[in-house]
Amino acid sequence: MMKVWGYGLLSTVLLSVAAATRTTDAPPAEVIVLATLHQIHGDTPGYSFEVLSRAIEGLAPDVLCVEVRADRLAGRLPEQTKQEYPAVIYPLIDRHHYRVYPMEPSEPEFSALIQPYLAANQAFAEANPAEAEALGKYNAGVYAGLRAYWTSPARVNDDVTDAVLHGKHALQQAMIGAGERTGWQAWNQHFLAVVTRAAAENPGKRIVVTVGVEHAYWLREHLRGVSGVRLLDAAGLLQAEADKAAR
Repeated sequence: MMKVWGYGLLSTVLLSVAAATRTTDAPPAEVIVLATLHQIHGDTPGYSFEVLSRAIEGLAPDVLCVEVRADRLAGRLPEQTKQEYPAVIYPLIDRHHYRVYPMEPSEPEFSALIQPYLAANQAFAEANPAEAEALGKYNAGVYAGLRAYWTSPARVNDDVTDAVLHGKHALQQAMIGAGERTGWQAWNQHFLAVVTRAAAENPGKRIVVTVGVEHAYWLREHLRGVSGVRLLDAAGLLQAEADKAAR
């Protein structure tokens, strides 16, 4: 026997199907993870503050996800370490009126995330001074090599840089232990949650994520295959812009 649907039930089902179809059909957000160098931009000619500014504009974002707290973003506050924000990113936000998502948590969550991580590093240094010194020399060597390699924005964002910094963090976690590992994961997971929310709220838009170079490999790895996200190749896009400018 044919089942007869009541009008109210039928209309509810049809509206649910239509809503699901709209959600399914929504185009993914284009996400570009753009590594930044904080204060190192100042003495890295291939990726200076001026070069960073051109790179962001060349990527033509609709939305920015930025590695600062909401209060610091709102106040356009100076940054001792993340100097790219007052020097480059805040002026670009004011000029282009991008939609902006701050990725760092506000207090008290900020301290709740960062303090155990810092405590683990301090405890390691106090308990293992020789190993801590050796790790410090290794990290200094990593950056000496990378700064020689970083002759362009594309190189700062390529697979070579990602692999080197992935290895750096693997060694740190193996030597320092669980506090380093869980703290690093928690910090990056917070960034990831903000980026995925931005993608969900901005389907079809281009989102540029400005994040310190050590976080970039992690975010790229964890954004691949995420529903609603089309991860674009930052290095390839930056190199294409450089090639175009050179012609």
